[in-house]
Amino acid sequence: MAANRIIILKSIPMVRRLEYLETFLQGTREGFSRRELMESLGKRKKAFEIEKDLALGRGQPRRKDITQANRLTDHCVKLARSLLFVDKVGMRYRLLEAGRLYLDSGENERKKIFAEAFSKAYPHLSAVVQALALLKEGEEIVLPLQKKEAFKTEVEKYGLSMSPMCFETIRDIGTRLGLMNWFATGVGLERNQHVYLTCQITAETPESFLVRIRSLEGWLYAVPFEVERNRFRDSLWETYLVLADRIPGAPLFYSSVREKVCGLLKIRDDQFDNEIMRMVEWDEMLRVIWSEGVLQYQKDSASMIKSLPPKNEWGRYVVYLKMVRR
Repeated sequence: MAANRIIILKSIPMVRRLEYLETFLQGTREGFSRRELMESLGKRKKAFEIEKDLALGRGQPRRKDITQANRLTDHCVKLARSLLFVDKVGMRYRLLEAGRLYLDSGENERKKIFAEAFSKAYPHLSAVVQALALLKEGEEIVLPLQKKEAFKTEVEKYGLSMSPMCFETIRDIGTRLGLMNWFATGVGLERNQHVYLTCQITAETPESFLVRIRSLEGWLYAVPFEVERNRFRDSLWETYLVLADRIPGAPLFYSSVREKVCGLLKIRDDQFDNEIMRMVEWDEMLRVIWSEGVLQYQKDSASMIKSLPPKNEWGRYVVYLKMVRR
């Protein structure tokens, strides 16, 4: 897609997971010192490492030395202040009313509060969303994951000028908010990220919406794409057969199937998970079975987090998925 003008987007706080912001805000509410905030964020960061290693079957975190997080704390401070969630009083930070409201809200309401505050503070989110909305149906933003020089040239084709880390931060935030989804292809230096919208973007106020974001033209509302159940089942079954070499009942990695189906239908990971959970209980056409196991190893941390499947009722990852027709 050729763009008529390039939107130059400067750096933003490198906080790619909202859990870090929430950990910082909770520590601020409890009156933590700078050192205590660093230690709290270090524990949260280490918890993610432990989770990834358990999913990979290692049993122990690779980075046992994570106890503090100085740079992460700086980024959380910058983000929280930009969102007007905190301010600084002397040597400590104080939780403002917007920050309290965010912490006291449920998951869906938190997403709405964050999306509004973040898009007011930074134009990056609406710029990427609008670039995605300009694509033709079925198209995706495709950018290199490893080649930094090539990234600059490629991202400008979509009317954007930003660093790879900045784009990936927006991509991860947008995915968490339900605005977009993504997957990676290729190996080594040829790895690419494919990013696509999972919602309809409208300037008209709908009856219900996931979140709204601020743009130069005003508010934009995100209405999620809904997939008819038969269409989901058909896409799931055909994708499964292709990945299984047409052998029904063969066990496949859950995340691999989810990645393909979500990319085809342009839906969120949690939409896929919800449909699969329903089908595991009962489906009139397919018998869907999942099982525990060990995830396949992926080098980059972002893809590892992205590929984590849901957990079963015993708290273990559902790693394999297999299907047969009834």
